Amino acid sequence: MSDGDMLASTLTDIRRRLADLESEYERVSEELAKLRLAERSLAAIVEGTPLPEAMSGMEGDGAPRTGRGRGSRGPRANSAKGRLRALLENAGPTGLSQAEIARRLPDVAPNTLASYISVMVSNNEAQRKGDFVTAVTGPRPGAAEAAEDEDETQSDDA
Repeated sequence: MSDGDMLASTLTDIRRRLADLESEYERVSEELAKLRLAERSLAAIVEGTPLPEAMSGMEGDGAPRTGRGRGSRGPRANSAKGRLRALLENAGPTGLSQAEIARRLPDVAPNTLASYISVMVSNNEAQRKGDFVTAVTGPRPGAAEAAEDEDETQSDDA
C-alpha cells in the first residue's frame, strides 16, 4: 500500500469516526438538556418554588417556543428510527451493513433495528444493496405518481 493510499484510508477513517462522535455528541447533548429540565422541574415541585418562566413553555420574552418537539408525523431526531435514518443518510452511497448499524446504535435492540430497516425499505426510505442498507435520497420512487394522483383528485373535486 502506498503512502498516499494509506493517508487517504486514514483520512476516511478519521472522517467516519468524527461523524459518529458528532452524532453521538448531539444525542447526548439533547438527553442532557432533557435531564436538566426534568431535574429543575422536580426540584421546583419538591422544594415548592415556582418554575422559571423559560421552563413554563415560553421563551424569555413571553413568546411561545417554536421548532421544538415532533414535526408532523415524523420521528423525533433522537428516537431510534430518527437516529437510524440520520446514520443511513450520512453513510454515503455504499451504506452500512446491519452489523455496522448495530455497532453504531448499541442502545437499540437488534430486532428493533431489523424491524425499522424492513419498514424503511418497504416505505422506500431505505434500500438494500446486498448486505448493505442505504438511505434513499431525492424523490422516492412512486412519490411523483402519488403527487400526480393527488393533483388529479383535487382538480376533479373543484
